[in-house]
Amino acid sequence: MTTASQIRQLYLDFFAKRGHRVVPSAPVFPQDDPTLLFTNAGMNQFKDVFLGTGSRPYSRAADTQKCIRVSGKHNDLEEVGIDTYHHTFFEMLGNWSFGDYFKTEAIEWAWEFLTDVAKLPVDRLYVTVFEGNESVERDQESAEIWQTRVKVPDGHLHYCGAKDNFWEMGDSGPCGPCTEIHVDRGPAACDRQGVPGHICRVNGDCARYMEVWNLVFIQYNRMPDGHLEPLPARHVDTGMGFERLVGLWNGKLSNYDTDLFSPLFDHLTTLCGITYGAELKTDIAFRVIADHARTLCMAITDGVTPSNTGRGYVLRRLLRRAVRYGRQFLGLSEPFLGQLAPTVADIYPDIFPEIGQRLAHVQAVLTSEETSFGRTIEQGIRRFDELASELASGTVIIDGGRAFQLYATYGFPLDLIELMARERGLRVDEAGWSSAEADHEKASEGKKRVYTTLSLDELEGVPATTFVGYPHDDGAQSYGTRCEAAPLALVNGDTVLVLDRSPFYAESGGQIGDTGRVSGEGFLFEVLATRKFGDYILHEGKLTEGSSTTLPAKVVAQVDLDRRLDTMANHTATHLLHYALHHVLGEHAQQQGSSVEPGRLRFDFTHPARVTSEELAGIERIVNERILENAPVHINVMDLEEARASGATAIFGEKYGESVRVVSAGDFSRELCGGTHVISTGQIGSFAILEESALSAGVRRIVAVTRHGALAHFQGLRGTLLDTGRLLKVPADQVPGRVEKLLAQLEELRAGQAKKATADVKDLRDQLWSQAHGLGDVHVIVAYFAQLDREGAARLADELRSDTRRCAGLLVVPEKDDGLALLTFASAGIPAVHAGNLLKELAAIVGGRGGGRADFAQGGGRDPEKIPMLLETAKNRLISLLS
Repeated sequence: MTTASQIRQLYLDFFAKRGHRVVPSAPVFPQDDPTLLFTNAGMNQFKDVFLGTGSRPYSRAADTQKCIRVSGKHNDLEEVGIDTYHHTFFEMLGNWSFGDYFKTEAIEWAWEFLTDVAKLPVDRLYVTVFEGNESVERDQESAEIWQTRVKVPDGHLHYCGAKDNFWEMGDSGPCGPCTEIHVDRGPAACDRQGVPGHICRVNGDCARYMEVWNLVFIQYNRMPDGHLEPLPARHVDTGMGFERLVGLWNGKLSNYDTDLFSPLFDHLTTLCGITYGAELKTDIAFRVIADHARTLCMAITDGVTPSNTGRGYVLRRLLRRAVRYGRQFLGLSEPFLGQLAPTVADIYPDIFPEIGQRLAHVQAVLTSEETSFGRTIEQGIRRFDELASELASGTVIIDGGRAFQLYATYGFPLDLIELMARERGLRVDEAGWSSAEADHEKASEGKKRVYTTLSLDELEGVPATTFVGYPHDDGAQSYGTRCEAAPLALVNGDTVLVLDRSPFYAESGGQIGDTGRVSGEGFLFEVLATRKFGDYILHEGKLTEGSSTTLPAKVVAQVDLDRRLDTMANHTATHLLHYALHHVLGEHAQQQGSSVEPGRLRFDFTHPARVTSEELAGIERIVNERILENAPVHINVMDLEEARASGATAIFGEKYGESVRVVSAGDFSRELCGGTHVISTGQIGSFAILEESALSAGVRRIVAVTRHGALAHFQGLRGTLLDTGRLLKVPADQVPGRVEKLLAQLEELRAGQAKKATADVKDLRDQLWSQAHGLGDVHVIVAYFAQLDREGAARLADELRSDTRRCAGLLVVPEKDDGLALLTFASAGIPAVHAGNLLKELAAIVGGRGGGRADFAQGGGRDPEKIPMLLETAKNRLISLLS
């Protein structure tokens, strides 16, 4: 069998020999495209070229691109694991021409690779071309190339419509016809055998004829009004699914029967004792877990972490889907995805080495997430089983509102619940789910920040801004903070000033933009922020003297020097911090983001656990030692490959041009960076860590200060220590010992209070049992206690529920500002009473809300005058439910 690595290399070598630059894969999440959650096609990283807003120093390219398709139009999630050729993560092999070769070469090379290199039988290959429609003519040019130059067998060329053979980037923009190559995998590959009226055909609805390669010819521009205009430069964009190619190359009907998946199957067998191929339901579980493990490892490696929003939520859904399959079908009761991560890394050692380099981080995130979900998954599965079993005979729809509670309570996403429902022949009422979700979001929505935007139309015809804030020569030791300039435009209500040249650093790379002033004869503009907008540097602020209609010919742009120095010190400090993290925590502590401001710095990095106080002290010490060295800081501009060869640290996922700036501090730190920095580390003054916290699973955050901020921090700590010593009447060096003694005394007092509170609760429990209303063997208990707080009432409810006698009831206690705490409870084995539902009903009486489990729930209210009505209603309602 030809290995996947060999096949990938044969493809890249094939196009390298034909003048293509082999480029690395972009990360799986687009850096500069907010319209995409994930990179879902090879062309994503070249989108700016097709739109005419960017360029490359080469006209031919080839690569293998990491892609994820789990959302939007390209969403293969439901098919993954059920069939054998869809995946959430896949590699897209591609070759591109940017205004270079066109249809002839693209078609001939594709055919040559598939027939001469991959050795696919010619009689099994079929091609499709665009048949044309009312607005675009038939792609006869491609058809003639296939028929006359390639000589595709008779009957193997098909004309198809725009759905399959016309590619468009959006409602407007670059577009063009495409030609696809399909492979006939034989009658055994048909997955609709026995379906009445089914006929296997190209672009049909079965798996026999599989698309393997799509060649897109971008030759038109669709205008906003819908009509097409020819593009001045025509491009080629091709894409071939790598997993499909590897399977076809080796004569496999399933993509999963290749070395891209078999190592994961072997590892799973070791973990669960079940062999792939044993039965359909466990085979599906194997395929889902292997697929999702690849996706999770790729995404986490590239900087995405599971969360409740955006890309992070997609990962969380995939992880929980995989865990459910592992638990329910393979008997994997302990976290297993983190254990599979090294196997994923071993599958891609050369093409995607970053997985192995970040393996500790990937494993930590996966294990943390799976452990968290593991606490609720069994309860969630049991609750789903209850929902399904409660359906009336003949009913196949699960109430959407009740299904949503599986998400709100146990973290089960909708697609996972729908999958579990389909396995039982059921479906979820999506309208009811949406309504419940809307209510949930409305209850928890917060204020959203609104950003103002500027239209490029306002700057039409205005020349670009030249930034003159960098040192003039490589290795120079000074930054420009003042220059003469010509004002070009004052727009957006006189709040944005554009100059022909500027020393103001625009916010980017985590560094905040400069502030300052721009002055001239009869003109003064206070710069409050600076940001980049296309090729312009926008000075945002307010005009305090002058008018936009009479701009002076010349002005002086002056950066706030003190603020710039503080910002530079903090930026260089982030580099020293990164260096120190590697020394103390390990090379896995990689930067995930940063924010550099005059008053502080924030640095996010990968690390699986809380950084201990001893480790923080070590990090702080190393940074300050490097500051005391007063090591020189040099800036050099060099080619990207030269910079990497020199050992410079690049931020993974960051986009770099062919030429990059390398910032070196002494001989210990070298990073690619576009920001401004101090001349020597001594200018940082000192460095102090203010806090360390968790940002998300496997990602930590350090907030620190330098220069005056560090001095103020140290002086504040000393003042606090001295003041504490005076309060405790001990010298400063004895404060820790005195505090420990006081805490021990406090704990002793609390233990005594807790003992008394327990005795009080037991007295109240006995009182309630004596006053309870009996209904058979169930007792109704409803009471208000002015002397208890919410915690005491919860303990009392627990005491009542744990008794051998059965009960259900409501406890009400006061809270601050005339508030009320409501707690409902029910002993086990009383199906007629659901505490959570009961509480929702009762809380409304006193203007409150709440909810919870079937056996215990709590909430609040705001109308103490209605306590008598609340207690009476609760008693009557419970009697009604239990009668």
